[in-house]
Amino acid sequence: MRRAIFDTNINYVEEIAVNEMRVRAPIVDGMFYPDDPAGVLSYMKSAGLKPGRGGQARAVIAPHGSWDISGSLVGAAFASAAGRRGGADGGSKNGPPSRIVVMGPIHNDLEEGIFLSNSHSFQTPIGDIPVDQEASGWIAAYSPLITVYDIPHLYEHSIEVLLPFVKYFFPQASIVPILFGGQEAAHVQALANALHAAFAPVMDDTLFVVSFNMTAHPDRPGEIESVEECMRLFREGKQRKLGMFFESSCLAGCGSPLVAALMRSRLLDGSRPCLASESLLSATGEKNKAVYYGAFSFV
Repeated sequence: MRRAIFDTNINYVEEIAVNEMRVRAPIVDGMFYPDDPAGVLSYMKSAGLKPGRGGQARAVIAPHGSWDISGSLVGAAFASAAGRRGGADGGSKNGPPSRIVVMGPIHNDLEEGIFLSNSHSFQTPIGDIPVDQEASGWIAAYSPLITVYDIPHLYEHSIEVLLPFVKYFFPQASIVPILFGGQEAAHVQALANALHAAFAPVMDDTLFVVSFNMTAHPDRPGEIESVEECMRLFREGKQRKLGMFFESSCLAGCGSPLVAALMRSRLLDGSRPCLASESLLSATGEKNKAVYYGAFSFV
């Protein structure tokens, strides 16, 4: 009997060790962005990006295309928050944000829900980024619609392509990776409520990053106009109208529900939407479809 208990304890310890070492490995490095430290750092420097120098954004929205198409926009989005310092008075004594809540859409239409990761860290070419398991627990405990499930994270790139920028600009920060599949209104509301409950008390130490591409089919009435309206509202800083715009779900885009949930959370109340960089237009392999890349922020 004692031997059986001893063996069980050994297995339990081994299981803990495996869990602690779980690392989410990249899947599109070398295709969407450089797969080596020198390549990533060279890209950042050639784009004129400098950690610690930039704006004070509370949230940024960046595209998840390959860097040769949209990397400059991702850089502009992160630069709009690179000057962030912790503390209610905006002083530097507490340093930059200690956690980055990174939210991305799932491109697999069959995967619906809100998924956190139980990986210990996410790997990037310039260093691993630890997952803030405590903050993830705050969100997971809030609603049964939010689950800890790694499989979607292992096969989705929408968060991955932004992570080298997270590591470059905020090297000491941990992440809270959240994937969202589908368009269910109940999921949007659940995420909005969970974000508010978890992060309202710690906003000074938190930065929100949403991975988001706008899409449009030129042959479908109103889609191009919706993209142009979204751009206009960001450019003019219309916070209330922008919230109503995303609530209406009139914009076809990868990540629209995440923007809607973040705005509905009221964590950005009082902030000003900004267009961090001009958008780019890229044709895609799908017939009669275009993807609009833009960089946005809430200051």
